[in-house]
Amino acid sequence: MPWSLADMLGQEPVLDRLRREFAANRAAHAYMFESPPGTGKTTLARGLAAWVLCADPAPDGAACGACRPCHMLQNGNHPDYLELPRDTAELRIARFINRERAGSTETVDHPPVLPFLRMKPVEGARRLAVIPDAERMRPESANAFLKTLEEPPGDALIILTVNSRDRLPATIASRCRRIGLMPLSTDTVRDELIRRTGLPPEDAAELAVAAEGSLGVGLSLAQGEVVEFWRWLDGEAFSRPGAFEAERLADGWKRFGSGGGDNAGKRKNALAALDLSALALRRLLRRDGPPAERVAKALDVLYTAADQIVKNVKPDLVLLGAAFEIMAILKG
Repeated sequence: MPWSLADMLGQEPVLDRLRREFAANRAAHAYMFESPPGTGKTTLARGLAAWVLCADPAPDGAACGACRPCHMLQNGNHPDYLELPRDTAELRIARFINRERAGSTETVDHPPVLPFLRMKPVEGARRLAVIPDAERMRPESANAFLKTLEEPPGDALIILTVNSRDRLPATIASRCRRIGLMPLSTDTVRDELIRRTGLPPEDAAELAVAAEGSLGVGLSLAQGEVVEFWRWLDGEAFSRPGAFEAERLADGWKRFGSGGGDNAGKRKNALAALDLSALALRRLLRRDGPPAERVAKALDVLYTAADQIVKNVKPDLVLLGAAFEIMAILKG
């Protein structure tokens, strides 16, 4: 299916702004798309890339889907487009500069970003790099990337996606034009869940409320093995804080994470468990649960635990420590 800005849901003000900027030749050299997970940042980045690289784009931002550049994008071999992988690993310096310069033995499955951006376009007028979840950048990666943001090649377009700019170095965030995406309406998420998964309307409506405007979260919740885990988190996991409940919480997280298969899969599932737990805590707050300051501290523990897992700390140890710390905070 061709990438297109027409795939975006509920973000018309953002699309109008981007169309105006590019039509008037006022586009930035670097954009930062910011919003909660699952609200369309990567879809927007890919749709904008398709529009920019398309040989015959429509004025409304739709790529034609039929030209040579569009076919190459669809096949994953466009020479002027680079997208870093979306996974749970940190963005190490070997992803940005040549291994020899970095003094690294790490191998990556794509050209380093900075040499790629300095090369002249092959097919059109621009080279375009997309860096999903850019808050994963290690400090040395951000430092190497900074000079390119300060003095970008004239034909380069760089798109970062972040869940929160506060988790991105200020030196990087300040050199990008921020585009904030809004959470989707509950009705939009509900209707998309029905269309994409075939859920009964009442189930889709329940999950749409839980998703808090994130279609990505809604689709995750709609998976059979996730639904029961979510209902346990939302209904029981945090309801009676204490040491016994901390053990149960850690065990529940570990069981959910263990279904990931290899180490990368387990890390990904552990991070998903923490994301869903943060969602459950926010809902607990709205139900007149523990005081707001306790919930805020518990959420900070979850975010710190996620950072540790991204940095390859053993998930089982991280989850066990986080569970006891959270229950102690909630108990007061």
